[in-house]
Amino acid sequence: MSQAVKKIQPGDLEWQTLPGGWKYKFVGQGVNFLTGLGVAEPGGGETWHKHGPEVEETYYVLKGQGKLCWKRDGKEHTIEFQEGDSLYLDFGLENMFVNTGPDELWMLFNISNVARMRE
Repeated sequence: MSQAVKKIQPGDLEWQTLPGGWKYKFVGQGVNFLTGLGVAEPGGGETWHKHGPEVEETYYVLKGQGKLCWKRDGKEHTIEFQEGDSLYLDFGLENMFVNTGPDELWMLFNISNVARMRE
């Protein structure tokens, strides 16, 4: 029998680091999603990556500012973001982001359809 409610203590979870310096930990997980907390030092972020075609992402910027880049239809696009902004990344979108500010960048993120998260 599965638990109807599960309490997670984020302080008990281990930080992981991706190429580019994006440090993150998953703070919630369901059958079809992951919720995570991430931080990047100035100039750091996440390098180009792509999720499977059934996967979409959202980010909420808790602190700091940055630049998100993505590729679609053979073109590269860029958008700047800051504290309080929400970002939605469409299904299977190749993307990267970097902290462009002088302080740490903190974001809360969700990834859907985790069984197909990485291509």
